[in-house]
Amino acid sequence: MRLERLRTLHRIDPLGIDQTPEFSWNIAGTVPDTMQRSYRLTVDDGERIVWDSGIVHSEQQSFVEYGGPPLRSRTPYRWSVRVEDNHSGIATASAEFETAFLDDDWVGRWVESTIPRQQADVDWGHGTQPPAVEFLRRFDVRGGFRRARLYATALGAYRPSLNGARIDDRELAPEFSVYRSRLYYQTYDVTTQLRAGGNELSLYVGDGWYFCPATRPLSHELRTMPAILFQLEVHYEDGSVETIASDGTETCRTGPVRSSDLYWGERYDATAAFGDPRPVEVIDLGRGNLVAQPIDPIRPMELLPARTVDTSPDGDVIVDFGQIIAGRIRVRIDAPAGTEVTLEHFEVPTVDGGYFNSTYAGQKDVYVSDGTPREYEPLFTFHGFRYVRVSGLPVVRAEDFTAVLLTTPKERTGFFECSDAGLNRLHENVLWSQRNNMMSIPTDCPTREKAGFTGDIQIYTPAAFVNEDVTSFLTAWLRNLAAEQHDHGVVPMTVPFTTPYERLSLSMSEQYGTEGVTGIAGWSDAAVIVPWEMYRATGNTMVLRESFSSMSSWCDTIIATARAERGPCDLPEELDRYLWNTGFHFGEWLIPSREQKGGDFETTKESAAYVAPFFGYRSVRLLADIAGILGLGDERDRYAAHAEAMKDAIQRVFMTGDELPTKLMGGYVLAFAFDLVPAERWQAYAARLVELIEANDGLLDTGFLATPYLLDVLVRIGRADIAIDLLWERRQPSWLYQVDMGATAIWENWKAIAPDGTPGVSSFDHYAFGCVDDWICREVAGIKMGAPGYKHAVIAPRADTRLTWCSRSLLTEFGELAVRWTQDELEVVVPCNTTATVHWRGERHEVGSGSHRF
Repeated sequence: MRLERLRTLHRIDPLGIDQTPEFSWNIAGTVPDTMQRSYRLTVDDGERIVWDSGIVHSEQQSFVEYGGPPLRSRTPYRWSVRVEDNHSGIATASAEFETAFLDDDWVGRWVESTIPRQQADVDWGHGTQPPAVEFLRRFDVRGGFRRARLYATALGAYRPSLNGARIDDRELAPEFSVYRSRLYYQTYDVTTQLRAGGNELSLYVGDGWYFCPATRPLSHELRTMPAILFQLEVHYEDGSVETIASDGTETCRTGPVRSSDLYWGERYDATAAFGDPRPVEVIDLGRGNLVAQPIDPIRPMELLPARTVDTSPDGDVIVDFGQIIAGRIRVRIDAPAGTEVTLEHFEVPTVDGGYFNSTYAGQKDVYVSDGTPREYEPLFTFHGFRYVRVSGLPVVRAEDFTAVLLTTPKERTGFFECSDAGLNRLHENVLWSQRNNMMSIPTDCPTREKAGFTGDIQIYTPAAFVNEDVTSFLTAWLRNLAAEQHDHGVVPMTVPFTTPYERLSLSMSEQYGTEGVTGIAGWSDAAVIVPWEMYRATGNTMVLRESFSSMSSWCDTIIATARAERGPCDLPEELDRYLWNTGFHFGEWLIPSREQKGGDFETTKESAAYVAPFFGYRSVRLLADIAGILGLGDERDRYAAHAEAMKDAIQRVFMTGDELPTKLMGGYVLAFAFDLVPAERWQAYAARLVELIEANDGLLDTGFLATPYLLDVLVRIGRADIAIDLLWERRQPSWLYQVDMGATAIWENWKAIAPDGTPGVSSFDHYAFGCVDDWICREVAGIKMGAPGYKHAVIAPRADTRLTWCSRSLLTEFGELAVRWTQDELEVVVPCNTTATVHWRGERHEVGSGSHRF
């Protein structure tokens, strides 16, 4: 037996944390049926043990909370775990973490640029942002230091350098968060870059999310000038500590980055030398919103060399990288001084292979050459693209271009391969959209919106976990959600909540006769559904406990809204008071048979009629279950009783006949998925759902909110054959239609590209409909959750798929769970400390850890 995959706060040896740590590990070994009998955790600071859990007789090996005295600020710690199994095997292992500021330890002061700054376009920037600002600080240190740490943050996106070299490869720090209450600061190990004697620290600050017109909150006053805060601590061998902190002695200047916008791109003028230093101004911003960055930083994670360079009939020179990514390009430029090279990024071409801008943002980077050959890569922007239109270069060579994928690194947990090439490509598309859209926050697309839409991640969380470990990533985002949640419990449509969507919310409230920002069914419900799905995927009750106040506040809003506002129909008050049926809702969104164009939200009303009351019930029902898991008996009983009243009202209003009031497929799907269908209506509603599919020529007709449940509901009503048909469908709308049309990521819209190849104005990199990957894992590969976190798994591959073989692995909290099957044989790997029930060829087998063949 051995111990592997030691994680602190679900990260590997994190540097600079300010949360109480929790610890996780995996057991690996070859002895069958291995279970953990006990563990013992110790934490030491290099001089003494600060916490010893003692021997704990438990099978728990994830989310084990630190239980010792308060940890010290800015201190390295080592934690060790000793595990004994049920075969008397013993193994030990250790890992590290280092704390950041746990007390009021900041002595650095905020300093702000004094360089006059042109204000950008108030709506979207349009490339009108002012130049980036470099802050400089020179300082001396003596020799004999053993470690040095830099703690820093900025208003804007900053890139730190020490003595002329970048400190690390992270990008766009301090990343995207609810700045007024959660501004991240970063911790850097600068021991090897610091030198005895004179040193120079540079923080080059571009606009980032903080100053971007599209991402600045509308209703909160923010600063208008770039600013920085830092604190460099040098620990000497003699035990002394020297602190160099921002204090107003810094200078600032502008340089070659003449403008930088996350949407429109960057202008880099190599002929523009850095200007003369100017003084800075010390400002008082307080430090109450500073939070140690709780996730790994955005990094360049993959390089894709250009595949081809082609010229379109219109004369466009197009570089193709073969894959849609989020990031930017690295290009070697050798051009005469003054040459302006323009790089315009886009996702799909026109039918004849030309440039096609499917978004209002230009995604255009401009480089002005100073005549010196060099490699250029933008500093303060990123784009969503597969193609780049190049102008200004006399010769464009593929070997000069490389695409750089930017994302928040996360451990890969899922691998899939099967005998169907289309299904393999679909899985790859899902993975790419997940990588491209999980950069600092879970976004909807990396092109025109780059927004943390709550509905998209609510839909996609189960699929996210079967591909990557997103525990720390989503935990951080949920803290932003709670911070963004209004005092009366409303969760906005995006987190962080930004200018365009705050305006949209207020506009829709006015149209729908409500006031202020209101909750949106299926979007705001992310407050409950995301932590619930995180718990199911990992067994993490900590996220339920931490999120419970946010969840209950949102559910109380649903309940209060239903009581206070009368719906559009003349319903008896005793029913209407339990139905959430007022205000603006997106409804299912993007139902294929219901054209949705621009700001036309009238088509959403039809599906919103059932989406809002159904999702309102879903959230309240889940909250009752969560309260039970947390041992909150009174809350469980209260929310359960209200959920039953909501269910009764839904059935008495919507389900009095043999069909629902709506003719939309999604109404039936959600009714079955949320256990709302009365027993006496089951057969009739199941038949009606099948009829709707058959009447639609065997094609799906579901939007954002119903699609995640469609295939499961078909299996549940005994029509797995239709679910299989829909998965393998190749006509529009379908998943494999996208593959056949050359998609390399998941489309936002089922109709994003017409059968003749004409692209529409849409996103071609939206992970939401990639939710099907979770169903493929469970129903096609056959890996199902028997208990939260796969403490018990159910292995049940479908014999009625169109595959001859399938392989799927899943790195669970306990280790690798894997299946590989052919028509004749099933191989299963069950991780230590878990069990599984295997269904194969009509037989059932109960197994423990180890490798099994049937």
